[in-house]
Amino acid sequence: SFDRALLKKMFSFAGWNFIGASAGIIRDQGATIVVNLFFGPTVNAAQAIAVKINSVIAGFSGNFMTALNPQITKSYARGDFRYMFSLIFQGARLSFYMVLLISLPIILNAEYILKLWLITVPKEASLFVQLILIMALFEVLSYPLVTAMLATGNIRNYQLVVGGLQLLNIPISYVFLRLGFIPQIVTIVAIVIGQFCLFARLMMLKRMIGLDVKTYIFSVYCNVLSVGLVSSIIPIFLVKVLQPGFAKFILVSSTAIIMTILVCWFVGCSSQDRQLVVSKIKRKSSRILQIKPISIPKCSKNIFFKRRKERCISSKSSSSRKNNFMW
Repeated sequence: SFDRALLKKMFSFAGWNFIGASAGIIRDQGATIVVNLFFGPTVNAAQAIAVKINSVIAGFSGNFMTALNPQITKSYARGDFRYMFSLIFQGARLSFYMVLLISLPIILNAEYILKLWLITVPKEASLFVQLILIMALFEVLSYPLVTAMLATGNIRNYQLVVGGLQLLNIPISYVFLRLGFIPQIVTIVAIVIGQFCLFARLMMLKRMIGLDVKTYIFSVYCNVLSVGLVSSIIPIFLVKVLQPGFAKFILVSSTAIIMTILVCWFVGCSSQDRQLVVSKIKRKSSRILQIKPISIPKCSKNIFFKRRKERCISSKSSSSRKNNFMW
């Protein structure tokens, strides 16, 4: 015997989730097909390089959200919405900061990095990499919201609205390419549509669980935009002033990393965010310091030396026998 009502809910949830995931796949693959229709495989290769770099960075941010997702779901199940909202806000900000720390040096040195990596760099590859990394930065903000939406279990309207908006990327990109725009317009359209998807998630979560949209906009959206802009001012100035080369790459990258850390810590992070980061660092350092060297018990040492002595005696006796035989 089984619970038919529960089974129906499970299949309904899986089906709507499959539709939403399919919409994201169609958006990405459909954009590749549209670009291929107008520009051919060379531009597709440049786009594929950018997608490869984005997948590595997305996996890094996904590891952080893997640790945060169960806490968001658990807080919703307990009915602790205040703690759930704080997790959503903190998770969105800290995920953006971590991705910005990796993405900003790549965005500023995209052309030089591609030359080091590839023998022949496609013409449009550097701009594709920069735009796709910017899109990844904005998409990170939606990860905690998606987890909160999935925790409610009512995802039909969410998948219909957000999935429908994502599918608009294909016809809109086709129209712009038909009008003669550059191939990167596909990614630009995806960034703009991604902002509409973000605000659609916010409005739906406000209606479902009472999420404060104004607090999210000011404490998360405006916060990360200001952090990203302030962090990139000095590195962009160095990019414009310095001559291309390895020294420029090192200086711009190190400046971008240092500026990102300082701005995120003093401007972007709240007191709670700083406490969370410090506690994580202390926990990791304490685990490292608690690792003890492997000690060999005395009994095993005695057994080891005893066996070694027996081997030496046996080897001497065998050698003496051999000498007697030769004699």
